[in-house]
Amino acid sequence: MGQYAPRGREQRLRSRMLTLLEKVNVLQKASMFQAVRTESLGRVAAIAQEVSFEPNQLLFREGDASDTMFVLLEGEVALLRNGQPAQKMSPHHVVGALGLLAGDPRSESAMAIQPTRALQIDQQEFYDAMAEDFNITRAIMQALVHPPVATS
Repeated sequence: MGQYAPRGREQRLRSRMLTLLEKVNVLQKASMFQAVRTESLGRVAAIAQEVSFEPNQLLFREGDASDTMFVLLEGEVALLRNGQPAQKMSPHHVVGALGLLAGDPRSESAMAIQPTRALQIDQQEFYDAMAEDFNITRAIMQALVHPPVATS
């Protein structure tokens, strides 16, 4: 069994639930939400539920309905296509967003590699937030059309 010893702020985050403001701060660090106004992010933060996963636990399975997405708080998640590792995701990455937005079945599985905490956002609640606040919708569309450029 691997060693995992969170330090400093990570330890504090792990020991209690995040406040609404802390969730907003986390969401602002995810590229998908960076262009969303702070007050609009409050709507998203309000529907985001904290969840935890143990190593080798699935967040979702390839082929399942895309009814949730996850913003990683800590830990690491492997994306698997046809059972083969395709990509690793770390804190502040969003997992499962494209499937959730498109309504398509999951194109990959997501599995925690180490103890992982995330904000889970339900599809219907997210759709409702986008319908109620066009600033969310506009910023998400901008993030999809102009994704951040990876730097080395």
